[in-house]
Amino acid sequence: MNRRADRRKKKKQHLKTVPSVTGSKFSKSDETIERLFGAAMSLQRAGRLAEAERSWKSLRSRIPDHYGININLATVLWSLGRIKEASGVCSHAINLNPEGAEGFALLGAVLGAQGDSLGAIENSERAINLNPQLVTVWVQLALLYREQDNLELALIACKRAESMEPERVDVLNAVGLICLAREDWEQAEEALRRAVARADIGHLRSQIEINLATLLIARKEFSAAVIFCRSALDGYPAYPKAHNILGVALKFLNDFTSAEKSFRRAIELDKTMTEARVNLGTVLEMRYQWDSALECYEKALEIDPNSAEAWNNRGHILSSKKQHKAALTDFRRAIEIDPNYAEAHLNLAFELLIHGHWIEAWPEFEWRWRTAQMESFQRSFIAPQWDGNQKPAATLLVHAEQGLGDTLNFIRYIPMASACVGRLILECQPPLLPVIREMDGIHRILARGDPLPYFDFHVPLLSLPGIFETTLKSIPKAVPYIFASDNSNVLLPFSESALKVGMVWAGDPRNPRNLSRTTGLAPLKKILNVPGCVFYSLQHGEEGDQIINEGLRDSIDDLRPLMKDFGATAGLVNQMDLVISVCTSVAHLSGGMGVRTWVLLPHDADWRWLLNRSDSPWYPSVRLFRQKTPDCWAEVVDQIFQSLELFASGEN
Repeated sequence: MNRRADRRKKKKQHLKTVPSVTGSKFSKSDETIERLFGAAMSLQRAGRLAEAERSWKSLRSRIPDHYGININLATVLWSLGRIKEASGVCSHAINLNPEGAEGFALLGAVLGAQGDSLGAIENSERAINLNPQLVTVWVQLALLYREQDNLELALIACKRAESMEPERVDVLNAVGLICLAREDWEQAEEALRRAVARADIGHLRSQIEINLATLLIARKEFSAAVIFCRSALDGYPAYPKAHNILGVALKFLNDFTSAEKSFRRAIELDKTMTEARVNLGTVLEMRYQWDSALECYEKALEIDPNSAEAWNNRGHILSSKKQHKAALTDFRRAIEIDPNYAEAHLNLAFELLIHGHWIEAWPEFEWRWRTAQMESFQRSFIAPQWDGNQKPAATLLVHAEQGLGDTLNFIRYIPMASACVGRLILECQPPLLPVIREMDGIHRILARGDPLPYFDFHVPLLSLPGIFETTLKSIPKAVPYIFASDNSNVLLPFSESALKVGMVWAGDPRNPRNLSRTTGLAPLKKILNVPGCVFYSLQHGEEGDQIINEGLRDSIDDLRPLMKDFGATAGLVNQMDLVISVCTSVAHLSGGMGVRTWVLLPHDADWRWLLNRSDSPWYPSVRLFRQKTPDCWAEVVDQIFQSLELFASGEN
């Protein structure tokens, strides 16, 4: 979800209630004016704002300097969205009565609607100094403090409001929003559910239900979020934000068709809604509709040229379309708008890395720790992070951070790190222990989750290339650096004259790029017809069932019963003449072992494979076969078929 755009939009949203002057004293000779005042007040309370405006203006023409009339007229103008007029009338009311809390409260709301949060806070604080019992203003202040990311003051303001009217709907809603911003999920959910239960069906309740849906999305409870979004739309069908948040929840449930429909409905209701256009673009991008996605981002930028998300997402599309120079420009523009935009920094890093500009890229790559996608990999240690300096008496903990393939790729840096310290401890994913426990430079190896011993410094494994200022020419090239242990070899049945070919067609489904990199077995059937080869499946997990599903049991042997762990897999890879794999852990295992490996790469291949190369500076034994058209593997399979025919016949 587009959080920065959401915060900007909140600055323009009107608060639902502000203090008004509900009664005024008139002399007996002004009984007519008193009746007109009461009638105007009734129209205002009934929501008949256009009529109320006419009534207040009529009264103001008679008594231009009456405080109550001016305050109520300003309130009506503000409610009608005529902010500039409301500001002028409100300022006049304050001049008439500088001790009137209502005037400062209303001016605070007006300035907030104009995007002047600091001015809004100043006037709201003056209002509560004059009258600390104004619950609405405490709520207003809480939300303003939240916009400024001052969550401590926001919580204090909420508590003051709650102490006076604990069951009031707007108070409970504000408590929920502040707790949501503080990531206090349980308190936020409790407050928002209480607010929903007390609110009447209509716009306000729908708003609260959407706040609750937003919370549930943050907690990854997407199905529950959909339920509240649909309830909100039952109460207020023309609510653009509800359609947008529904689309976000549906997108996370991989219901892209319904998500697209929701985003388009949000845009139909509010053509200025940048966030919905950006979200629609992400769905179209995931469906490889790149030109349509690009159009969404460009339209969003027409509406809001300062949308960092739109610049970042447009850059991502341009990168996928191989317009890399333009992509770099867009990522830098996003960072210029929002210097703390971690996703844009990381995308800039990837773009620089794929071009081979690694020295410039590594500092940007460290921004990965501030992105949502790396949240589950975050570690917190008392010991400081190692900066690469020589520490001959120190113990260093190197901890793996992402996928198995990343660990297998970058484990090559362990001997370099070990040479800088007295003792090196490696913590890695449990499946990899058998293949890297004997590696040089490791004094102790632990599985992730094991109790950690004392250490002086720590470093994430993927930070080591930056620490050693790696360039294309300085990649550690001691390949092989992964070895199969002597007791891991399981002999394969094969013909002495046949070429032994291992195959992998799917990666880890938890990887966000898995959809684009996975081929499935069906598109690879043609390869299995190359004569002079015996084919073995090195595919882990349920994806190995495709052998049976595609009726290929006689064409390829399923080795899953032998692959008890990565040590056993390494033993099997070590017996292959060739491994054909998508970009996944087995490809890195095979490459790190120095086994001949052919890797099938999607159109938007990972940065480490660089651009327009058929070789890899990481693995001398690897050959790359690149997809030219997104989501189309036919041409890649044809190239591999022809190359394998030559290899099997001894001509290559």
